[in-house]
Amino acid sequence: MAGSLWHRAAGFLTFLILSLVCLVQAAGAADTARAERVVMVIIDKLTVDDFADNYLPEIKSLATGGSVGLLNNNTGAGIYSEHTYATIGGGAHLIGVGEANNGFNASEHVADTTAANEYFRRTGWQAPPQAVVQLAVGKLMRTNNNLPYPAVPGALGQALHTAGLKTAVLGNADTPGVTRRLATAISMDSQGLTDMGCVDETILLPYPTGLGFYRTNFAEVLKKFNEYRNKGASLIVIETGDSTRLYEEKDKATDFAYGRQRAEVLAGIDRFVGKLAGQMDFTREVLLVITPTPTAEAVKENKNLTPVIAVGPGLPAGSLLTSGTTKRDGIIMNTDIAPTVLKYLGLPPAVGMSGRPLLASGLQLKENGLDYLIDLNRQLVTTYQARPPLQSAYVLVQLFVLFTALYGIFFKRHIAELIKPFLLVVMAVPLAELLMPLLPRQSVAVMALMLILTTLLIAASAILVNKKTGLDPFIFICITSAAAILMDLLNGSFLQKQSLLGYDPIVGARFYGIGNEYMGVLIGSVIIGTTAAIQYWSKWRRPLIAAGGLLFLVTIYAMAAPNIGTNVGGTIAASSALLVTFLLLAGVRFRLRTLLLVGLAVVLAVSGFIAFDLTRPPDMRSHMGTTASLILQSGPAQAIDIIQRKWAMNMKLLRYTVWSRVLLASLGVLALLFYRPRGVMENIRVKYPYLFKGFIGVVAGAIVAFLVNDSGVVAAATTMIFGAPPLVYLVLTEQTADHRHTIK
Repeated sequence: MAGSLWHRAAGFLTFLILSLVCLVQAAGAADTARAERVVMVIIDKLTVDDFADNYLPEIKSLATGGSVGLLNNNTGAGIYSEHTYATIGGGAHLIGVGEANNGFNASEHVADTTAANEYFRRTGWQAPPQAVVQLAVGKLMRTNNNLPYPAVPGALGQALHTAGLKTAVLGNADTPGVTRRLATAISMDSQGLTDMGCVDETILLPYPTGLGFYRTNFAEVLKKFNEYRNKGASLIVIETGDSTRLYEEKDKATDFAYGRQRAEVLAGIDRFVGKLAGQMDFTREVLLVITPTPTAEAVKENKNLTPVIAVGPGLPAGSLLTSGTTKRDGIIMNTDIAPTVLKYLGLPPAVGMSGRPLLASGLQLKENGLDYLIDLNRQLVTTYQARPPLQSAYVLVQLFVLFTALYGIFFKRHIAELIKPFLLVVMAVPLAELLMPLLPRQSVAVMALMLILTTLLIAASAILVNKKTGLDPFIFICITSAAAILMDLLNGSFLQKQSLLGYDPIVGARFYGIGNEYMGVLIGSVIIGTTAAIQYWSKWRRPLIAAGGLLFLVTIYAMAAPNIGTNVGGTIAASSALLVTFLLLAGVRFRLRTLLLVGLAVVLAVSGFIAFDLTRPPDMRSHMGTTASLILQSGPAQAIDIIQRKWAMNMKLLRYTVWSRVLLASLGVLALLFYRPRGVMENIRVKYPYLFKGFIGVVAGAIVAFLVNDSGVVAAATTMIFGAPPLVYLVLTEQTADHRHTIK
């Protein structure tokens, strides 16, 4: 038996490694566009909906000549300007401070002295006379030193200064007595210095009849822009200021007055951007028009994503922006801005920057890019708003069905047949949610109706197939769900990206590949679907076991491949669960060395995918390759920090997410059924031995998923959707007086 064990296990491991090697795809070529200068224009407190109006013709025209996208504005804290500006300048999710509004020309008067002298008091460093100083640099450094990942305030400016390039900053959002100069947090280096700039009140015009009293003197901005360009500034950051200035004063005005002045302000900014673009050479220069922060009202409506426009070399007219961070057409991260500047200026990415350079997507649009983004944003917001109520309702239904089934098992056996269809409904919901993006989604109410109808249709189809062919209903649901998820993964996760059970670019926890929710669904459905099929088609068990092993390999590859699933925790959970299931199906008896062999196989599989990802250019690596590279550069302490952060998130989710109720209820149901009713679980083990091994595999997958994922509670709970309901279904069937079950 020992020889048989090792021969089978070694054969499977060899097959696994050879298959992975054969399936690896060649890395693509990195983009090589270069520029002499990057000009970054900041228009804060703008929304995508503003482009539906008519007072931004110049910017809209500029958008048609370049690439456009939606910007995820997540930071190390909330979505507030002090955090978003610092995050752009650091190329990582930083935490800003309100004192970062204190950026000054070195010669400006601050309190009892010049800004240069105050800067020296605070830092001990001398500021050049023409420099712009950020007085909060010390506080920014201390605040971000405590983050559990590399985060360097001023990393962008520092990388440019290290390469001998110059930076400049223009403009502010000041109101009388209040300085708002956060743009200096983008252009500064790690010492809080920008080479040149004008951020004082000389760049403003008095406007006594308007909110905020000041308006930006755009004629002077253009003059200074050309001056700094002639002085060789490689990065010029321009804060238009007026949209922020007006927004910060809006509570003092009537809605009518604020709306009228906002239209005037945006029209003035639009004219400026048009004139600025007219003076630039887009064969040698790049223009980035960025909104770092949405309005508070937009955030309340979940409209967190803001517009970005990029014009220059390598950015074709009418294209959408994307990046290696998101791999999503039309969606990028604020952490991508800094690496983009470095790429265009011919510099390597800075250590600690988590973003990737922007690229033009290959998606061919049938409509205007801005119109596409407006529609995309509407769909994303609708899905985001629908997710909490519909997912909570699903969890409640799942709990109600499980506990009602237990009541039927222990007290009212005659209602068994009434409960069984609802168990199928519970199992059908993940597939229904995956298919939802193909249906109308105009509102939360419409999505709720579509979800109910789709779920009932899937469950009814399973019952109909059972009546027509004798195939057990949950075999149909499991196989269909697994097939749909795998096909979607091979299609770039088109459906998952928009699914209620998928991930969301507004949240920004994941942008591509397979999320932890569908990772659990895939593991559970593949195992139960395969083992139930082996149990059902008894005449073809040997070839079905071999086919099941091949399906397991495909699933592991789809879960791990950098260009498909890119889920490290999912790969570990899937490899563990599927290998355990396959060995059980092959008749291997589990001992300590068997478990060690399983662990070794999982480590080799995951390591192989990570090693391949590391061979690709940095711009093309998935987040698992980037994380591995960071660990190799920073040492084991970084790995420990990542593990601690993920475990802390798991514990937090265990306390607060509704999915923890599902996980605990499912495990409780399984534990209870192993002891009561007496003998029923033993009957199932004897009568359905292959399917019973599948249940063991599902539980193993759920446990590993919980242990190795940052949202392991969710992954384990979705895995158990295909553990507890099918088992309860079998128990109810066994208790039916004249049951005629089809699984052999």
